[in-house]
Amino acid sequence: MASTGCPDPEPKPPEPEPRYRATIRRTAHGIPHISASNLGGVGFGQGYAFAQDHACTLADQLIKIRGERARFFGAGPGDTHLSSDFAYHALDLLERGRAGLEAQPEDSRQFLEGFTAGHNHFLESTGATRLPCAGKPWLRPLGADEMVAYLINISLTASGYRLVDAIAAAQPPSPKGEQSVPPALPPREEAGLASNGWALGAERTANGRGMVLANPHFPWEGELRLWESHLTVPGQLDVYGVSLLGVPGVVIGFNQDVAWTHTFSSGSRFTAYLLKLVPGKPTTYVYEGQERQMTARTFTLPVLQPDGSLKDVSRTLYSSHHGPLLALPGLGWTGSVAVSYRDANLDNTSFFTQFLRMGRATSLQQFQEVFATVQGSPWVNTMAADREGNVWYTDASSTPNLSAEALTKWQQAVATPGSPQAALLAQGFVLLDGSTAVNEWVVEPGARSPGLVPFARVPQRSRRDFVFNANDSYWLANPAQPLEGFSPLHGFERVPQTARTRMNLVALTEVREGGASGADGRFTLEELRATVLDNRGMTAELLRAQVVQRCQGNPTGSARGQAVDLTQACAVLAAWNGRYDTSSVGAPLWRELMGIYGTAALQNAGTLFATAFSPAQPMETPNTLVPAPATGADPLLDKLAEAVLRLGDASIAVDAPLGQVQFTPRGGSRTALHGGVAVDGTMNVVSYRVLQSTLDGPTPRGTVINSTSGLTTDGYVINYGTSFLMAMHYTDSGLEAQALLTYGESEDPSHLNDQLQLFAQKQWRPILFSEQEIASSPVLETTTVTRD
Repeated sequence: MASTGCPDPEPKPPEPEPRYRATIRRTAHGIPHISASNLGGVGFGQGYAFAQDHACTLADQLIKIRGERARFFGAGPGDTHLSSDFAYHALDLLERGRAGLEAQPEDSRQFLEGFTAGHNHFLESTGATRLPCAGKPWLRPLGADEMVAYLINISLTASGYRLVDAIAAAQPPSPKGEQSVPPALPPREEAGLASNGWALGAERTANGRGMVLANPHFPWEGELRLWESHLTVPGQLDVYGVSLLGVPGVVIGFNQDVAWTHTFSSGSRFTAYLLKLVPGKPTTYVYEGQERQMTARTFTLPVLQPDGSLKDVSRTLYSSHHGPLLALPGLGWTGSVAVSYRDANLDNTSFFTQFLRMGRATSLQQFQEVFATVQGSPWVNTMAADREGNVWYTDASSTPNLSAEALTKWQQAVATPGSPQAALLAQGFVLLDGSTAVNEWVVEPGARSPGLVPFARVPQRSRRDFVFNANDSYWLANPAQPLEGFSPLHGFERVPQTARTRMNLVALTEVREGGASGADGRFTLEELRATVLDNRGMTAELLRAQVVQRCQGNPTGSARGQAVDLTQACAVLAAWNGRYDTSSVGAPLWRELMGIYGTAALQNAGTLFATAFSPAQPMETPNTLVPAPATGADPLLDKLAEAVLRLGDASIAVDAPLGQVQFTPRGGSRTALHGGVAVDGTMNVVSYRVLQSTLDGPTPRGTVINSTSGLTTDGYVINYGTSFLMAMHYTDSGLEAQALLTYGESEDPSHLNDQLQLFAQKQWRPILFSEQEIASSPVLETTTVTRD
């Protein structure tokens, strides 16, 4: 062939690899299984998938931590938006986020930058036009430094998160002595999150391998919901579980070698300080006999006006050397005293690294080393099990390190009736004298940050049978080997346990035919699943038979000045099996009776129990119904009469089944629900709480009749409780796991209530973890996303 004389064309250079590439495979219920070749890529895929499901909630929270709510929504009712903005500017989370991003180790930084890139990539896609907040001016791209700031904000859930209004309201008294009005604070038991967590070892499982039960009780609305995902980087990461909305990685879950869960710690994540002010100088306090001037910072913020214009509003906020000033109920800023606080998690930039490396651990020992070296756990107990049947518990939460002298003086003050220390402890505050260096946090080698308790001195326990927690302290993580001798800021020892903790302990320790683990005392996966949703009520198991006997002997009580016939009430309680299923007749009546007594009566001998709590028998005591008085009215029967009338106030019949009156209106449809509240003592909790800062607001409900039981004129309306349920065990060939996310994976109508219906029917779904399980799923939607 003759040559043309023209050179062959140069081969086209290969297309450069994109910086980020991830594959997202969604299986049934919209669960994303995300894979990539590196950590940045899998973070990119997770950020993209999360934004598909919940970008608007994260955008709402970013407005909050940027301090821009008033800019977009006005000052808000009672200046709530403006107060939030001022407080977040005072906490300076954005600057902390910028510094925190620079301090991230390389693996964490790659993942975080990938997550934010994936989130932003979705916002640029056509899919973002379907978001409920599409087109809003506050739906903006996210910076990696803002992601770190958001993670710090999540770390403040047990501290600064609930003090925002108190920070914004802290103002010195006027020249006339007028004080700012302190905001109300929720009771301690309503301010925290709840959960049950079990790790079962070789001695208590049917196959001799590790098993974990995760049962967090979190809000069903707002930013503290959970989101499920599976993350895979071959050779580096293969982890499945849930995280809080907008939090990268997996917080509760498992990999091939270790599984874990968390519960909310009862310890203290901050200390408050009572400052003694210099007379005539309300912004000057005395410290070690010397005058110290508070630091004043004035913030000027734009506030949206009704006509659409912006108006600047300024406020000066103050700090002592401990931290921001607070306005607290009953202890406001006067001419003589003020209150400041120091937060153990305000500088916690290790939050994400903690959970990323937990997910990458290939043994329980390596898992424990993450806690020892990173120390980023903010406010949780951890229960973990490995495939060899070893289990481990720790409360490694960020905790102030006080000297023995400081602790002794505080405990003496708490024991003094009427002291501010005793009053504030009921709100979850440790109040110290801020005028002396004795109460400064002690700097000790090995701590994540100066002034925190180092990991070597936090409560922890390794076992081969079980460890657990249900939101009481670390003390009885395993009752056969109590944990004692730790700082009370970690929690209290040798004190009464809640009814729910006692129910957990009964289920864990009973070995009998018909018991939770059967006659052999070794749990199967089926027994574990059944136990958490069996809805046994501890208070009914302790007292129902005695109450029925007393009631049947004299079925009459008095309430509101009238005699009440208790014949039907007695019969209903006699026939009830003590459980809180939707078909349970008698459960509402018992709940109202216990609600009238209140949670305090369940802790020790008094108006309800005759036998006092004993530290030697923490599971069995208190017990035994207080006997009727020798003469006169029987307080028990009068309270039962009041319970009957309260049900009547809500138009509820004494023999109404629980499912007829306990429900969630989620998604616009009424779904009957099983489960109990605190005074019921069930493991499976469903109740009503407002624990959110998102602007969409909580589920509405009728007029509250009994705040302890949650009874309203609409019945028992549910927006909180059992959220993610996971039961898993390791097997000789791998693992098996089942789960539920009660409120669904996303706000898309197809997934809003799909798992709620499963929960209502006590049906679990299998977790797809192996490649074979995912590839063979009958529901499989695959998307590959890339970005340069």
